Amino acid sequence: MSYELRNEVRTEPFRRNDRLESLLQQLNEILHDASSKQSALFDSPKYPSIFIVGGPRSGTTLMMQWLASSGLFGYPSNLMARFYRAPYIGALIHEMMFNPDYQYKDDFSDLLPFTLKSRFESDLGKTIGASAPNVFWYFWRRFFKFADCPYLNEAQQQSADTASFVKELAAIESAFNKPFALKGIIVNWNLEFIDQLFEKALFIHVRREPAYQMKSILNARARFRGDRKLWWGFKTPEFEHLKFSSPEEEVAAQIFFTRRAISKSFDKISDNRWMNVDYEHFCTEPQQIYRELAAKLSSQQYELPSQYPGTPGFSNSNGPVSDEIEALNNVYRQFGTAHRSN
Repeated sequence: MSYELRNEVRTEPFRRNDRLESLLQQLNEILHDASSKQSALFDSPKYPSIFIVGGPRSGTTLMMQWLASSGLFGYPSNLMARFYRAPYIGALIHEMMFNPDYQYKDDFSDLLPFTLKSRFESDLGKTIGASAPNVFWYFWRRFFKFADCPYLNEAQQQSADTASFVKELAAIESAFNKPFALKGIIVNWNLEFIDQLFEKALFIHVRREPAYQMKSILNARARFRGDRKLWWGFKTPEFEHLKFSSPEEEVAAQIFFTRRAISKSFDKISDNRWMNVDYEHFCTEPQQIYRELAAKLSSQQYELPSQYPGTPGFSNSNGPVSDEIEALNNVYRQFGTAHRSN
């Protein structure tokens, strides 16, 4: 088990429920073979697969909630994610419970789909409600052997079960009959590798003003680990060789190297298969982001409705510029200056 999944490194509110984990393991063992037989009937997704990438606390969860609320995309809900070894079955159950097309005499009327009226809230990426988007890490870890640093070297790429990964995403997509969107920040450092697996794909890189992102990561460390000096989130490969003078410099490096890895990957991926989205701009102009998203998908022969179906804007959680933000900005600038040419 990777380090960040262990209960002993988490504060009490974020510890896993071991009884639930045991039940889910039993359930997934029972359903796995049936789901795999169905997935084997598929080849690859027929629609563009959408991967949300970016650093921690950058707005990737809000982006997933936005896509889910539109009704235009399939996505891994909290309910579906519990079927991590039988995701095709989980997707069918999700549709049966939340898609109005499958309702009968209001027997599931107390179960609400994730829509514009839903709560766009989360706690360090953990959303509220059965139909809300889930990070889906248990699914990803079935096919790729991620360590605490999830970068996959060439040998690990070769040993990954990519055929089953693609087939299962194709099966999931068929259950929704829509493009399937999911978080891909666990493969921030291997986007070219993932890109090559799909005939059609779109990577959405969500970025946030670094100082506010740094502050949010430091707060997450304190809440999840109990100490802002202790690590939280995925590590980049560079951390094996560098030493840092403070937690602030460490999170600056986390953001800097993650962004650089994604940018370098995008340099090698076709322009119509990726887009950068700044969190602050997304909050004020989601309709403009929708138009760009629609154009990217149209270039891959998938058309979204011309009329924007979403909210006119979101509340920006950055807050005012403070002495702390100015200090964090300075740390990030200095770190970037020192490492930009490396």
